[in-house]
Amino acid sequence: MGYAELSDDELLARARQRSGAERDALVNELFTRHYERVARWCLRFTSDRDRAADLAQDVFLKAHRHLDSFKAASRFSTWLYSIARNESLSQLQRAGPPTDSDDVLASVAAIDAGPDELASRSQQTQRIREFLAATLDQLERVVFVLHYGDDMPLDAITRLLQLTNTSGAKAYIVSARRKLAKAVQRLQVRGERP
Repeated sequence: MGYAELSDDELLARARQRSGAERDALVNELFTRHYERVARWCLRFTSDRDRAADLAQDVFLKAHRHLDSFKAASRFSTWLYSIARNESLSQLQRAGPPTDSDDVLASVAAIDAGPDELASRSQQTQRIREFLAATLDQLERVVFVLHYGDDMPLDAITRLLQLTNTSGAKAYIVSARRKLAKAVQRLQVRGERP
């Protein structure tokens, strides 16, 4: 049985029993499974490809450093995302609000897309990103994108972001939807499109 067939829990258990190259291979498999989602989270949080790559690297370095302290009281992915959340918030406090980059999602496209379609997607993505940035505050944007962009359940977002309000992430979704609806109405009155 290869490493790919093992669950996260099985990989962790084996990694804790092994050392050297075999342990490194097990941990590598575990991190590889979660890298794309963590990197997407970092990109959505920072809106800057370089900062997101640095942030994702910091997340995995911290996770690697503290892997032995993971108690398995929750799922590994929950623990990893709590590290991502903490590192993201720490970076935000150190660097101030993130700036939007013109090419954040420009390279994310279907394999068969041609240059015209890629340009059109890039422009649409940029307009949507600008609209969301102008309409929503940082936390509303993060919750909105995690829920609608990454299909993350609201209770998972509440735990991930450690939201302490009584409604959790749902309150931010309701607020974001209200703000977006008002912003769309204002644009329609002016004859513009979001």
